[in-house]
Amino acid sequence: MIFLFCHYLPALVATTLVFFVFSPQVAQEQLLKKSFQEWSKVEVTKLLNDSAWAKTQAVRVLRRKQLRTIAGQVNVDPTTTSTVDRQAPLGGAEDALEFKFTIRLRSSLPIRQAIVRLVQLEAKYDQLPAAQKKSIDAQTRELLECKECVDNYVISVGFGSTNSQGVDLIYDWFRGQSVESLKGYIYIQNDRGERRELASFIPPRVAGDEAFFFFARLGKDGKPLITPDNKRLLFRMSDAHANSVTNFRLDVSRMVVNGRVEF
Repeated sequence: MIFLFCHYLPALVATTLVFFVFSPQVAQEQLLKKSFQEWSKVEVTKLLNDSAWAKTQAVRVLRRKQLRTIAGQVNVDPTTTSTVDRQAPLGGAEDALEFKFTIRLRSSLPIRQAIVRLVQLEAKYDQLPAAQKKSIDAQTRELLECKECVDNYVISVGFGSTNSQGVDLIYDWFRGQSVESLKGYIYIQNDRGERRELASFIPPRVAGDEAFFFFARLGKDGKPLITPDNKRLLFRMSDAHANSVTNFRLDVSRMVVNGRVEF
């Protein structure tokens, strides 16, 4: 399954990003010229949090004050962030917390390679004997091949905070949810306004897990939603506020590798 080893990711969400001296596009091109087994932890962290295939957006919030919907409906108890209403309280500087939401295009090969490389780095793969390397390769093969990615665009969303332990809004919002309960406001769209509705969904099992969203790769016309001719990809997770922190816009041109969109 694509979700193999996803428990390795939360530590990276909280890691301070290290930015390259080169422009993002140049740095990315240089990184992809190397085998993923040569990637450093700094490079993996960058790719998984701030790259063509991943984006982190943050918002400062208050525990109790004026509310604004991040994803879902409004009019609930302001002291809670319920699963049903999927809200976060927003406000001024008092008791301010920083909440971060990270989107990852999990059906893109670079993201899958980065996760596998993270597994390798945690296991000190480069120093292992051949037999142990072979064992890790066998365990990660399914993730790299990703059968689900043939027919689907797969996106994960994770949560992090630099100053609020014990809070996970993605877990709070999406545990117990279903495709039917999420359809209508979670979708992906290209810059021409063409859209893919949510096809499947896997909720986080425990706090710290990501939520996974599946969208059909091909439309009724047999064509993919995203091609090199497109300019932008929109992942929308809020029906009420177009500029919500949980709505993400990504530059399609940065996803093009060897003439094709890697997603």
